[in-house]
Order: sequence, then C-alpha cells, then structure tokens
Amino acid sequence: MEHHQSSQIPTLTYIENEDHPVFGTLVEQILHLLNSRLVFSDIIIHQNSPLMLRQPKGLVAVTDSPITKEELEEFFDVIEPNWNERIALRAFDRSIDLHTARIRANCFSFQGKKRLGCVIRRFPKEPVALSELGLWKDEQEFARLNSGLVLIIGDTCQGKSTTIASMIDEINKQRSGHIITIEDPVETLIPQRKCIITQREVGVDGDVESYYLGALDALRERPDVIVIGEIRDAETAQEALALAESGPLVLATLHARSTELGLQKMLRLLGNSEAQAQALAHALRGVLCQALLPSVEGNRYHLATECLTPSAAIMRMLESGDVGGIRAHMNSGRDPGCHTMNASLEQLLAGHKVRVEDARNATTDRVGFADMV
Repeated sequence: MEHHQSSQIPTLTYIENEDHPVFGTLVEQILHLLNSRLVFSDIIIHQNSPLMLRQPKGLVAVTDSPITKEELEEFFDVIEPNWNERIALRAFDRSIDLHTARIRANCFSFQGKKRLGCVIRRFPKEPVALSELGLWKDEQEFARLNSGLVLIIGDTCQGKSTTIASMIDEINKQRSGHIITIEDPVETLIPQRKCIITQREVGVDGDVESYYLGALDALRERPDVIVIGEIRDAETAQEALALAESGPLVLATLHARSTELGLQKMLRLLGNSEAQAQALAHALRGVLCQALLPSVEGNRYHLATECLTPSAAIMRMLESGDVGGIRAHMNSGRDPGCHTMNASLEQLLAGHKVRVEDARNATTDRVGFADMV
C-alpha cells in the first residue's frame, strides 16, 4: 500500500485501483468503484479529501486527489434536486439506481456547515441467494415459515438487511403470496417471481411516515409476509407482535448485541407485562443474531451467527421473563435448531478464516469464548 501524504490512511496501489478515472465526474468515479472487483462496504466522501473505501482490513484512500465542493454538489443534484433545503435541516438518506448499481447515500454537512460529506452503501441489484450467505441450515428454515415472528438481531452494518432480502426472495421463489416490506429507505429491490412485492419507504418523501404506521397499514393490505425494517419504539414492537399473532409471517430487525439482549429489548418495548411476555413467547418462531468478521487476508467478510428456535423450555422462560436463563439453555446444546455465536466462531477459527481478536469482538458470550480459546 502507498500512503497519502496528509494522513496515515493508506492509498490503493495503481494495480489495485484498476485505472480509476481520476479526471472523470464524481458520479463516474463512484460508478467505476461500484463496478470494480474491489471489496468494500462503503464509499466515504468528504469535501477536500480523497475518496475513501471501508474495506474489511480498514479505511483506504482511492487516490490522492481531493473531492471538491463543486463535485459533491453536482453529485447531490443527481440524487436529490432539493438537497440544499434537506441538508440545511439535517442529514438525509436517498436510495437510487445509479445506472448499473443500486446505492443508499447519506448526505450531510459538517464543520458548522462549511463542508459537505456523503457515505454511500452499495446493494446488490438482486438479493443474494439464501444458500450463499453462510447461514446454518436451521436459520435457512426460517424462510419456510408461514406465520409468527422472526427477529434478526445485530449491531449496525452486520448484514441484517442482506439476510432479510435473501429470505424474502427465497419465499418469493417457493410460494405464492403478497410480501410487504417497510424500509427506511428501500434497499435491495426484490423482483416479482411467485409473489407480488410491495416495498414501502419510510420518510417525509416516502410512502409512509413511520415503521409503526406502515405496520398498521399492512394488515389491511392482505399480506402473507411482512418485513419491518427496524423495531425502534414501543408502538412498532406492539404492532409487530399483533401482526404476527394475526396470521402473517413477520420478519423484523432489532439492534442488539446478542439473542438475550434482543429479547430483553423487545420485552421492554412491549411494556414488560406478563401478558405481553406470554404473547411474545407464543408468537416467536426464531431469533437470528449475526455479525460480520473480516477474513484473515482482509479481502472479504465472514458471517457468524447465533440461532434460537424456541422450544417449550425457552417459551416458559420468555413467559416468566427469565431471559437471563436463555444463554445457559443455549449453551447446553439440548435444543435442536439452536446454536450459539461461539459455536459459529469456533468453526471460523478452526478453519483459520478469522482472527481471534475479531472473533472476541463478535462474541455474544465473552466468558464462554475465553473458555473456548
């Protein structure tokens, strides 16, 4: 790696860069990166700084050439004609098809509105095949459910949306029905196969103002499957549970570090009442907690997962609010359809696919991990 003179962030070599069009427009440069063989999750753009990529091994500058204010303004014009009004209030998101790629751009100002910036996340044009994600067989079975609630849990940027898109498309391939997604913003576009797909965007200029209102609308739209992009508040949690009790399969994401912390958060949002705990225990069909780890070579990510398929014993714990006992029960290995994050990490470490320090950061059970290594 070469090093950019004004920072300690390395710069791509000429060979790695594949003749990046330094003198093209910013849109052309972004498109080149999106269609290149480079492995990255995000493009980070700061006015007066070079284009940056977030790769598994860390940040890297694309070239030494800084992006000007005029170039960023021209790019903002492409994705949001009223960007000046939007950015004066706060950062804004836009998901768009940029020629051959689909992206989400978060646009913002910083340093007292003196500089502009943008972070671009790329999405596959079509969902990744479920079998290619690296999920265990029991986790793939969630796509065969017809009813109940499945929670996809993890920190930000751990591939939850990618997993849900793949599950939805697997359902789309296997059976007929109406799939409704409520997203902020709409990310991967799901093609119509055996199902009719309704992808609704949350936001001021979207299709619905909030996840809660989208979920409230959904039941009258005769859904077979509903995706709630994120459970953020009590209203959305209660509506997700009510929807799952009423017949459709509900897939929802929740920000949490582990299975039990996700269930604790869900119970808290539901009001920690005995009745709601019992309702959750009976509606819950599965919890998938996931994390993305950089490979040893730093050229890709590996998926590590934790899976809970509720047994009678787990249901009793949930009904009584004994979420703390779930970890010990999962560690016992007694229930089919369950495995811990440490079991997944152990496989990755045994295959020399990830580093121990990255696995330690991803574990949901540090005490158990310390015993394991």
